[in-house]
Order: sequence, then structure tokens, then C-alpha cells
Amino acid sequence: MDEKAQVSIEYLLTVLFAVMLVIAVTIIAFNISQIADKAQAQVLENRDSAVSTLMS
Repeated sequence: MDEKAQVSIEYLLTVLFAVMLVIAVTIIAFNISQIADKAQAQVLENRDSAVSTLMS
């Protein structure tokens, strides 16, 4: 009986680790997405600035 309980706890810990890993990866992916959006906005701003400088 103790062996079954130990196996159950090991499975529970494995599932808990997997869930925490998925949450961490999701948070990191969301942060990378935000960083990419900011970088894209900066690129567009720099492009507009360069075009306006060349046109004047």
C-alpha cells in the first residue's frame, strides 16, 4: 500500500511540474510577444523619421 501511495505522489509531482512548466513558457512567450511589438513600433517610428528627413 505504501508503494502505491509513493507512486501516486510521484505522478502528482510530475503533473505539477508539467503544469508549472507550461505556465512559465506561456508567460515567457507573452513577454516576448510584447517585446516584439515594441520593437516593431520602434522600427516603424524610425522608418517614418528617416523618410521625413529625406523628404525635407
